[in-house]
Amino acid sequence: MSDYFMETQAHEWILSSGTGAYALGTGNLINQRKYNGLLIRSDADFGRILLVSGIEEEIEWRGEAMFLDSSHYNNCIYPEGFLHLVKSWLRPFPVFLYSSLPHNEDILIKKEILMDETTSTVLIKYTNLCKNTLKFRLRPKFALRNHHYLNEAGTWDRVVADTTITSAGYLVDINFGFKRLDNKAAVFGYMQHGFGFEEQRVYSNVYYPWEASRGFPSVEDLIAPFGLEFNLKVNESNYILFSDTTIDNPNEMIENIEKRYRKLPVPADIPQKRAKTIGSKEEVSLLSKIDFDDNMMFSRDEYLKILEFSLKDFLANNDIVAGFPWFGAWGRDSMISMEGVMKLPKGAEIAYGILMKYSEKIADGLIPNMCGESHQQGNYMSIDATLWFLLRLFEVSELLVSAPKSTKKSTVDRWKKAITIAENVLEEMLTKTHENYFMRTDGLIELKESFANATWMDAKVNNQPVTPRSGAPVEINALLYNAIRAYEVMIERHNELCSEKSYYHKNQVFLEAAACLQQSFGKFWIEGYLADRIVGDEPLREIRPNAIIATSLPFTSELLSIDLLRQIYDTAHVELFTTYGLRTLSPKDSRFKKKYFGGVNERDRAYHQGTTWAFLLLPLAKTWLIAFADKSSEEAINHLAYLVDKLRNGYQKGHIASVAEVWDGDKPHFPKGCPAQAWSVSSLYSIECLIEELQRRNS
Repeated sequence: MSDYFMETQAHEWILSSGTGAYALGTGNLINQRKYNGLLIRSDADFGRILLVSGIEEEIEWRGEAMFLDSSHYNNCIYPEGFLHLVKSWLRPFPVFLYSSLPHNEDILIKKEILMDETTSTVLIKYTNLCKNTLKFRLRPKFALRNHHYLNEAGTWDRVVADTTITSAGYLVDINFGFKRLDNKAAVFGYMQHGFGFEEQRVYSNVYYPWEASRGFPSVEDLIAPFGLEFNLKVNESNYILFSDTTIDNPNEMIENIEKRYRKLPVPADIPQKRAKTIGSKEEVSLLSKIDFDDNMMFSRDEYLKILEFSLKDFLANNDIVAGFPWFGAWGRDSMISMEGVMKLPKGAEIAYGILMKYSEKIADGLIPNMCGESHQQGNYMSIDATLWFLLRLFEVSELLVSAPKSTKKSTVDRWKKAITIAENVLEEMLTKTHENYFMRTDGLIELKESFANATWMDAKVNNQPVTPRSGAPVEINALLYNAIRAYEVMIERHNELCSEKSYYHKNQVFLEAAACLQQSFGKFWIEGYLADRIVGDEPLREIRPNAIIATSLPFTSELLSIDLLRQIYDTAHVELFTTYGLRTLSPKDSRFKKKYFGGVNERDRAYHQGTTWAFLLLPLAKTWLIAFADKSSEEAINHLAYLVDKLRNGYQKGHIASVAEVWDGDKPHFPKGCPAQAWSVSSLYSIECLIEELQRRNS
C-alpha cells in the first residue's frame, strides 16, 4: 500500500463556508469522529448542528451490486466500500475514485464534495467514468443534532420527524426536506435528476473510534428517512445539494459552488472524462494516468494557492474560527492567526473589521478569550489575547496606510480610532487595580494565582492549571512592552499624517512603564535562555517556547542584544524544534510528556508539557530573522524552508488538507488535537510569505 494511501486515510479533508458551516471527513470517507459529516450548519454565534452524516451508496450494473460507503460499528466496518477506493484527493476539495474489485477500467466512479462560500450548502457530484450505464441508489444519513453530542440508542423511535419529497415524475429534478421537530433542526436538498422514495432505515450503534480514544461517548443512531435513485450514462454527472434552508435556484447554486473552486489548481492525475474509443481499443487508460508513487501533486505556486485557500477556511461571521471541528471564535487564536490573515488579498481590511468587532467587546481592559459560542457564556480568562490585540491594531493600521486605495482622511480616522482604543486599554492595564494581575514595582506585569492559566498555556486538570504561569511570564511582559512601543509609533505615524489640530501627545505614564520594563527585562536572562517566568525575585529556568514568542516580537530587539537572541534561538532549536513545530517543554525536563493521547485529563496533562505545536514555527522563524539579520537572503530562504519542509511536503504531496493543532513531543508524525487549526495554517502561510518576500528581494 502506497505512502500516499496510508497518509490520506489518517488525515482529514475540510470544507467551510463564510457562515461557519463545515464538512469534515477522512481520506477513505469512514467517519472516525462524531464531527465527521457532509454538512454541519452554523449560526452567527457558531452554534453548530450536524445535519448530514453521510450517504449509503449502492451501485448496480448488469445485475451486480456494490456499496461505495463504509461505517464503523463496534465489531466491524460495514459495508466495505473503502476497499473499492482507488484513490482519494484532499485538495482543493475532496475527490474519491471508486472501482469494482479488483480495480479495473470497466467500472470507475468519481465522487466530488464541494461547499458554497456564503451559505450552509454542500454539493455532492457523482460522475460515471465507466464503460456502462450505472444505477445509483442512495440513502442520505441524517443526525440532526448538536455536533458536540450524539443521538442516543432509540432516538429515532422517539423523535417525531417530517419528510417531504417533491418531484414532477421519474428522472426529473426533485426537492426534499427532513425536519426533526424536537430541536427544530432541518435539512433541505435537491437532486438534479432522478427520483426519491420514502423508506425509512435506522442505522443503530454507529461507532466513532477517535471519540472512544479521546474518552468521549462514541456510539449513536442515524436515520435515512428516504432514498434517491438515478441512472448515469458514460461521462454523465448528477448533482445533489444539501442545505439548512430551501434552495430557490438549485442550478444557480450549483454553478456558484463550482465557480468557487474553478481557479484553484487540481492534481493532474484526477480523471476527468473517459476518452472516446476507437474500435474496441481505449484511447487512454484512466487508471494508467493515476499517480500511485506518492509524487508531488502540486508545484510550489500551486501549493501557495492551496495554502492561501486553506487559511480562508477559517474566515467566518467577520471573525476567525479557531479550529475545526470543535472551536468557534476565540480572542487569543484570532489575534495570533491574524498575522497570516493580514497577508491575504484584502487581508488588512478583513483584519481591521475583526479588530473593530473585538473592540466593542472590551471589558475591564480585556478582550474576550472565548466569545459566546453556541449560546454559551464567553470568558475573559486571558491576558495575552488583549496584548496581541494591541499589537495587531498597530500592524493593521500600518498596512492600511500603504494600501493603494487608501485616502488620507480614512487613514487618519483609522489611526485616531486605533490610538483611542489602545490608550483606553493601556490605561486600564497600567493605572488601575485589578483582581487578577498587577504591575510590580520593577515594571513587570505579574499574574496572580487566580490568573495562572490566563496565558496560552491554559490547560487545567481538576480545576488546577497543569502549567501555572503565576508570577511574571516572559512572553506576557514582552508583549506588554511591544504593545506600549506600538502605541508610541502609532502616535508618531498619526502625527506625520495629520494637521496640528489633531496632534497626539504620548502618555507619559505609558512611556515610563515601557522604560521600566526595558530596564527590568534582563531579569529573565538565565544560563543561555530566558526564564519562563519570574516568581518573586526568582527566575524559573524552564526551556519552553514562550521565550521564542517573546523574541519574535517587533520591538523585543530593544530588550536583548543580538548575541543573547542567537543563544536563545540555538537553545530552542536544539531542545524544542521538531519538523512539525516546537515542543512545549524540553525533553531533558523530568516533566516532559512524550505522547499526546488518552482521555481528557491525560491529554491536558501533556498539552503543554512536551506536546508539539505547529503555530510556534512562526515565532521561531521570526526570531531567526531578527537574530541572524546579517545572513544573506539565500541563507534566510534556505533556513525558513528547512523549518517548514515537512508541512510544505505534506501539502505538495496531497497528504494533508490543513495543518493540525498538535503532534506528539517524541517522534511526531500523525496529527493530533484539532485537525484544522487557524493559527497553525496562519503560521505556515506567514512563513511562506516571508520566503516569497526574501525571494523578491533576492531577484
